[in-house]
Amino acid sequence: MKSPTTLWLLCACLLQAQEKPAVNMQHVRTAAMWLSHAEAGKRKASISTFRSMPAEAMPYYKTALEAALKVNLDRIKQADKSDSPLAAHDDVSRQLDDERNRVIELIRTDYHKENDKVRMLREEMEDLSELYDKRSKLAKSDITATVAAVNGGVDAICEITRELEKLNPSQDRSELDAEELRERVIKDSLEAEHVMQMVTSFEKTKKEVTQLANAEALNAENGKWCLPSMKTFATTLNRERVVVGLSPLRIEENLSAAASGHSGDMAAGGFFAHESPVPNKKSPWDRARLAKFDGNASGENIFMGSTDPQSAYNGWFGSDGHRFIMFSDGPNCCGIGVVGIHWTFMTGSKNGW
Repeated sequence: MKSPTTLWLLCACLLQAQEKPAVNMQHVRTAAMWLSHAEAGKRKASISTFRSMPAEAMPYYKTALEAALKVNLDRIKQADKSDSPLAAHDDVSRQLDDERNRVIELIRTDYHKENDKVRMLREEMEDLSELYDKRSKLAKSDITATVAAVNGGVDAICEITRELEKLNPSQDRSELDAEELRERVIKDSLEAEHVMQMVTSFEKTKKEVTQLANAEALNAENGKWCLPSMKTFATTLNRERVVVGLSPLRIEENLSAAASGHSGDMAAGGFFAHESPVPNKKSPWDRARLAKFDGNASGENIFMGSTDPQSAYNGWFGSDGHRFIMFSDGPNCCGIGVVGIHWTFMTGSKNGW
């Protein structure tokens, strides 16, 4: 016969066992599966389910969190595939950037109008243009799924990291806010960091393409004062400026009035020079000021001999100083003046353009 003390201890143990609910392994398995899901809603439900379980389930929760961490890292690695449009764009973009740095130096080299060297430069521009077109085409690819997979993976890792902190205080990163934690997660994953860098490069290309399209649209909308030949010249120049990595130029009305006035003066006065004999129009800056251009005029090219925009462009491209002005990286607008076979091109910059 058991003593009263022994019976009391046995009853206490049975009562304690009844007070501690058993771990439902089916719930653990289901919650663990949801924890690795790409949908944030299912992950949230999983976390809520695990938090409602008894303390005995926490080792299973920790294991499930670590497994989900690996699943999401694998998702990011899968998004970082070498055969994706994003990766293809990144490869071409790197080539283009390297070539741009090399060709812009050639463009700004003084060749003393040597025909062979100018032909070489034109060939370099054609090759660079092919790379630019290839990159622009790749920038039309749909990368929505890739970006969503990476962002989803990073978001999931951030959630998992916060939950692991609660189970292991030594890994606490509560000093990091949500954005800082996200940056840390990306930095800690070579693949995530690489994909984000590729996305940044991709968005940069799209912005560049859009910038050119916007400039072309604004130039096309100019009124009757802007002749078709002026627009054609600007299109040719802007295309090549963007190919080498420079911003396109918008045609400005008052600066164009200054340029047109100088072309007309040269045609009427029988002279061909930057310095005008016409009173108050001696220098390009005098002419820009007289035309009420409210920006800063920075350079001027003059050409005589053809009404064709491409001829004017080719003539200036083959002349070192004129080419330097067309490919300067300071201006954001231009003035173009065409009177017969006389051309004047002016560069300038305006606030807000």
